[in-house]
Amino acid sequence: MEDKLINNKEDNIEDNDNQNQNEEKKLIKQEQKKTEEIQVEEISGNSKKKIIIFVVLAVILILIAIALILVFTLKDKGDIEILEPLIMNSTSGNHTHTIIFMPGLTNQPEDFNKTFTSKIQFTKKNDTTIIILRSPYTDVTLFKSKNYSWFDVYKKPLTDFSDINLDELKTKAARVLEKVINNEVNILNGDYSKIIIGGHSQGACISLYQAYTSNKKYGGLFAFSGLLPPVDISDDKNDLNTWIGYGDKDDMISPSFMNKTLSTIAHFKGVEIHIYENLTHYVKTEEAKDAAKFLDRIIK
Repeated sequence: MEDKLINNKEDNIEDNDNQNQNEEKKLIKQEQKKTEEIQVEEISGNSKKKIIIFVVLAVILILIAIALILVFTLKDKGDIEILEPLIMNSTSGNHTHTIIFMPGLTNQPEDFNKTFTSKIQFTKKNDTTIIILRSPYTDVTLFKSKNYSWFDVYKKPLTDFSDINLDELKTKAARVLEKVINNEVNILNGDYSKIIIGGHSQGACISLYQAYTSNKKYGGLFAFSGLLPPVDISDDKNDLNTWIGYGDKDDMISPSFMNKTLSTIAHFKGVEIHIYENLTHYVKTEEAKDAAKFLDRIIK
């Protein structure tokens, strides 16, 4: 009997031990499970942090790249400020046409006031407003100093397009002229045929470039001592009213180079070219009067 009781006690102890062991195993498994869950959460959290950090860095790099692109874009192709022009308003109060004129290197609008009032005497066309644009005062390589200039000039006489900053001419200076044209055409009911553009030297180059590259057809173009930059010219420009004059002794732009650039439009039916003997790089009275006859003919 006593042996039986002892055996029962031993069985109970063994059962309790087994039960305790099972409980411990359960607890261990639970702890292991919790640890694994924590580790998974930590790994997941770390992954999310890494992804967030990666995204933030990527965004920062993209913003830096955009900023650099904008900086270099603005530096290379920023617009020239449009300075206050000289405006000779229509005296009749019936503004039907506008002449927009661009002076050349070293010149300002006031230098051409007499050209229009005395030489061309265009004030007789009292329905026409004349706008003479003002170039910025900027660095000019040719002079190794600042001067009035639409684009940089490296040497003289010009014998090749590499002697000027052609990109500045096309992307900056021409944009100034285009903006003034677009502003003025709004006053003329959107009629570009009522706009005549012209210029001397640099201004002539810009006017020739603008007239022959624009998808608009202006009423006319007159150019004193200017070359035509490289352009792709459409067939509809064949009858564009164009007057060009320059001297055979031009000391700023080589006459042979000028003639070579103009050869692409010389055969157009709307173009007339006048070469003046013993004339250097300025507008003489005879030349101005010939331009006035042209303007009288096209402004009606």
